[in-house]
Amino acid sequence: MYKLILVDADDTLFDFEKAEKAAFERSFMKMEHNLDVEGMKQKYTIINKLLWNDVEKGLLSSKQVRVERFRRLFHDLEISFSADQFSDLFIKYLSEGVFLLEGAEEICKYLSSKYTVVIVTNGIKEVQLSRLERSSIKKYISDIIISEEVGVSKPDPRIFEFALKKLNHSDKSNVLMIGDSLSSDIQGGVNFGIDTCWFNPKNIENTTSLKPTYHIQRIDQLFKIL
Repeated sequence: MYKLILVDADDTLFDFEKAEKAAFERSFMKMEHNLDVEGMKQKYTIINKLLWNDVEKGLLSSKQVRVERFRRLFHDLEISFSADQFSDLFIKYLSEGVFLLEGAEEICKYLSSKYTVVIVTNGIKEVQLSRLERSSIKKYISDIIISEEVGVSKPDPRIFEFALKKLNHSDKSNVLMIGDSLSSDIQGGVNFGIDTCWFNPKNIENTTSLKPTYHIQRIDQLFKIL
C-alpha cells in the first residue's frame, strides 16, 4: 500500500509542449522581427533536448540551459539577438503558460484524497512555481521538489533522497514515482529503489533494460492501479 506519490510535472501533469510553443511565439513577437518562427522552434527543440539530456547526466545545470539553448540557436542561425534578453522573455511567458493535460486535475484530486502527492521536477524554479501557483491542481499538491533548488536532477537518486528527507518519510517501500520519461523519472526511481509508473501516452517503445512497476498510456488508468 502506497503512502507517498511522487509525480513529474512536465508532460505528465502539464502540457509543456503547448506552453513552450506559446512562449516561443510570444517572445519572438515581442522582439518584432519577421522570422520563420516555426522553423526556429524545430531547431530549438533539438538543441534544447540535447542540453536537457546533459542535465540528466549531471553535465549541465538548468540555470546554464536557460540561456545556452538560445545562445546556440542564434549562433547557428546567425541572428544577432541577445540570448540573455530573449531567455528572460521566454521564461516570463513560459511561467504564464498553465496548460494541464487531460485528466490531470481529476487524478490529482483523487490521489490527494488517499496519498501525499508531491511533484518532483527537473524544471526551472520560477517556471514550475508560477505554473503550479496559477493552476487548479495546487490545492492537491503537498509540496514541489525542484532540481534547481536541490542541486541535482533526476535520475540522480539524491533528488529523491532530498524529497523523502524533507517530507520526513523514510520507508521507500510505500513510495511510487509517476512520470513520462524513462531516462529521468523511471531511471531515477529505479536508482533510488522505489516503485515506478511510466506514463506513456505516445506509446513509445521501451528499448531500454528498464522495467517500470506499472506502464500506462492514459493518466486515468491510475484510478485502477491506485
